[in-house]
Amino acid sequence: MFIKTIKSIYKLAYGGERSSQIVFAQFNELIKKVPLLYSILLVNSLSLAYTHYGVAPDYLTIYVAALLSIGCISRAIRWYGFRHHEFTLKQAKHQIRMTVLFAILMSLFFSAWSYTLYQYGDFALQTHVIYYISITVIGIIVCLIHLPAAAWSISFAVGLPFVAFFVYSGHPVFVAIATNFTLVVFVLVMITQSYYRAFSSVINAKQQLEQQHRHTKNLNIQNELLANQDGLTKLANRRSFATFLNQKLLEKLSHKNFIVGLIDLDGFKPVNDIHGHAAGDRVLTEVSHRLKKLLNNEAMLARIGGDEFAIVLDFANDHDQIQKLGKKITEALQVPFKMRTGLVQISGSCGFAIYPDAGNTAEKLMDRADFALYEAKNNARGSSIIFSEKHEQIIRKKSLIELALGQSVKKQQIKIYYQPIVDGQNGEILGFESLARWFHPELGQISPEQFIVTAEKMGMVTEITLYLFEQAIQDLKAWPERIYLSFNLSVHDVINRATLAQLGSILDKYQIPTNRVQFEITETTMMSDLEHCSNITKELQQQGFLIALDDFGSGYSSLSYIHKLAFDTLKIDRSFVQNIQQDARSRGVVKTILELCSSFEVRCTVEGVESKEQKDLLLELGCRNMQGYHFYRPAPFEYFKFDEP
Repeated sequence: MFIKTIKSIYKLAYGGERSSQIVFAQFNELIKKVPLLYSILLVNSLSLAYTHYGVAPDYLTIYVAALLSIGCISRAIRWYGFRHHEFTLKQAKHQIRMTVLFAILMSLFFSAWSYTLYQYGDFALQTHVIYYISITVIGIIVCLIHLPAAAWSISFAVGLPFVAFFVYSGHPVFVAIATNFTLVVFVLVMITQSYYRAFSSVINAKQQLEQQHRHTKNLNIQNELLANQDGLTKLANRRSFATFLNQKLLEKLSHKNFIVGLIDLDGFKPVNDIHGHAAGDRVLTEVSHRLKKLLNNEAMLARIGGDEFAIVLDFANDHDQIQKLGKKITEALQVPFKMRTGLVQISGSCGFAIYPDAGNTAEKLMDRADFALYEAKNNARGSSIIFSEKHEQIIRKKSLIELALGQSVKKQQIKIYYQPIVDGQNGEILGFESLARWFHPELGQISPEQFIVTAEKMGMVTEITLYLFEQAIQDLKAWPERIYLSFNLSVHDVINRATLAQLGSILDKYQIPTNRVQFEITETTMMSDLEHCSNITKELQQQGFLIALDDFGSGYSSLSYIHKLAFDTLKIDRSFVQNIQQDARSRGVVKTILELCSSFEVRCTVEGVESKEQKDLLLELGCRNMQGYHFYRPAPFEYFKFDEP
């Protein structure tokens, strides 16, 4: 019955389940306050025993007092020793329950002892007993203010008997003290409850702050991970790779050789176009797995672009060993990838830069590796190239070209040469294809393949296009009206509506009709954005311009897209003409293309005709419009003279 009463008081005091943080906070407070509590109880008890010594029996003032004192001292020492121990939640709860229990038991024992002493003294000693009980109870409640269960327990266990005993005594002073005690204890219990709520709120708020801090910390970790990790392959991303490379260059061991490698997938775009982006993602994931397995965690591996990967690997400056590594990588990527829609075949090209030979900064090493990769993709796809002194010379020359290109238009160094498009039967000139030629006083002649790429990099393509087009239109104005101009447009020109509008303005300026201008666009340019380019060419046709699909046969040459394109002329690439006399397949391809043009009702022009035999054979196959050295070599405007105005 007694234990049930304590449990009822305990539940009433807390009003529900406590969190682990509140339990530990209470327990930590008990470790500090319980030794103090027993010290108060010990001092007060010894004072009471001293004043009753010689008045009350010795067994009460000496032996019982000593026994109670030993209990106080042992409990105080025990709790003081808890400072140096770690407790589990279960152990802390147990000690708190035992504290409540011992508070009640000790209160009852000390109360019974003091009531026994009460009957042996005079009014002054009786008053001391009352003072002892009241001040001890108040001191205990204050020490246990953060533990409402103990405050309620002592209030009930000691307070009620105290009030009842002294009210029953009938002495007016004692009745007044008992009444005053009742009010003070009641207020203290209320304060205890209020303090506990505030105490719990602080602990809960602290717990929430800690949870929020942990949550924020986890978010920061996740954000840091996302900021430095590729979401698809879980490899390091470009930012993380750059940080790693810069850090490696700052290390004390950075004088040792290492390589920076770039790996680019060849033939990846058709995977997305044919099999879908989900298949493309699976290929990229599988590529990352193959590279990780091959490198065996010995290299920093990152995905730095759509289908581009990068590595940093400690390696001796041994070109043979690096080439072997490149071969392993490219061979691993050539193994077909199994997709739900079937096997996918791609390849990969590698570019390597060796530290410190290729550079001593992250930017230089990446640029050199990128240049080597570019050389590999252009010259031998599916291979690996190490940046060398030869490449450094090429870069220097490109830098000189960049510097000179900036002044080329202003100094009018880029000229136009023309190559006629003729009727193969009678040699009549039908039109002229304009060809850019750059003659630099110091660098010599620079091919369009070199300076156009540089112009694209420098953002000068539009400026050069408009400059050359205006030159060509001025020349066209001097030719007979039956002659048309065939002008090459780059991918940057085709996708830029503002450039196309400016080309139209130049025609208006010189009053040249649009049907005298044919824009040549390569099939590779068309395929860069088939839908957009098709819409642009249709718009140009509606304005009256002629459209020629250039270099047909050198790229995709697929019937699956050719019918979607808007063009008036199809130009057969020179590669089919070189061996047309000896190669039956070349003749078959040319004949098929001619038949295709006939069915599409478009003109066909064959490039690269260099001999009479080639011309005659092409005429037999049904081709009329031709272009090549057999008829004319590219020459300046002044070279061509016409009798008619």
